[in-house]
Amino acid sequence: MASESFGIGFVSAGFITRESHAPSVGYLPNVHVAGIQNRTRSNAQSLADICRAEGWGDPSVYGEDAVADLVADPDVDGLWVTSPNFTRVDVVEAAVGAVEDEAALRGIALEKPVARTLEEAHRIIDLVEGVDLPHAYLENWPHEPEIEKMKRLLWEQGRAAGRPYIARSQAEHSGPHSGWFWDGRKQGGGALTDMLCHALAGNDFLLSDPDGEAALTPVSVSADTETIKWTQDAYADRLEADFGIDFAANPVDDYARTTVRYEDDEGRTVVSEATGSWCYVGSGVHRTVELLGPEYSGQVLSDDASSSVFFSDDLGEGEGWAEKQTATSGRMPIAAADVVTSGFAAENRDAVAAFRAGENATLDLHDGERILRLCMAAYKAAEDGADVDLQAVDLEGYTPPPARDAASEGPEGPRE
Repeated sequence: MASESFGIGFVSAGFITRESHAPSVGYLPNVHVAGIQNRTRSNAQSLADICRAEGWGDPSVYGEDAVADLVADPDVDGLWVTSPNFTRVDVVEAAVGAVEDEAALRGIALEKPVARTLEEAHRIIDLVEGVDLPHAYLENWPHEPEIEKMKRLLWEQGRAAGRPYIARSQAEHSGPHSGWFWDGRKQGGGALTDMLCHALAGNDFLLSDPDGEAALTPVSVSADTETIKWTQDAYADRLEADFGIDFAANPVDDYARTTVRYEDDEGRTVVSEATGSWCYVGSGVHRTVELLGPEYSGQVLSDDASSSVFFSDDLGEGEGWAEKQTATSGRMPIAAADVVTSGFAAENRDAVAAFRAGENATLDLHDGERILRLCMAAYKAAEDGADVDLQAVDLEGYTPPPARDAASEGPEGPRE
């Protein structure tokens, strides 16, 4: 477009946009926030005010049902879709409609997960590729500097001994910040699709050959899901008070564990172990990431292993500094440039560079579909109590148990 600076248009002014994506623009040269659309226009306006105050841009503001207007804005070069999962298909349909009406969009990026079901994911990909629009999948873990560096070092120095054969990741916090996450039909699942999907994507990234020389094929998935904490009376009452949700009657998983077995090009087993939950209470997101090979290993730790400060209860008032921090007294992590260390700046830099070149990002929507397929297989494995053979199973019409309509007896739930 006319401006040398790349203009990002955000669909949604929610938590991930406000706390991660918009602030990351401050670390990207020749990039600005050009527009913000949100169902509640006042929320878009308040984020626009923050963008102006921080020097991230002077965005135009759009309200409900105005996605097409945002896409048609001449200052918007790329669309970042960070809206709730149940809106994704409708948002992409509106965006693609605007492109068909000659809006000059240069790319579209979708926050994880790409959709609630594989059927929705394939619809989104077909729409985007039907108008030849470059695309990106926004999953921050593979872009985190520490994870990327660990992978590079271990593959470079350890390749002679043999490829990595086990990746383990754990992602936990105390529960989502917004009511729709707790509604299985709107979110598409529970902790598995919210937290464990990060761990699956991180493991997949770590186990994949950076030089593309050694193929890796997912073969089978085993999984367990549980609801451990949030159906307890006190916590279910809290969700009803905070979000108007009857979680006791309509629970979703708050804990999930998954093992994905891969085979390399020589038929050897490679394993991904992933855990995610909403049951952790601490000073932020609790996470461990490990990569193991024949003569080497590496770890990336967060939360208690990071830099921290301590405040007594007498002083512990006010706002925190880290994502999902649940207290303002006791030991607190210091989130130094969190949008950089958490990979948001890098993933958005990568997407912008790709869109400027007319290409897909390093992670594109097909990667999002691939990770979503592992999530769907994990839910089916947990539901059936048996391993899922990824070479044989048909997951196209599968809807996870927490996402099904209460009146539906089968695994196919209705679209929102």
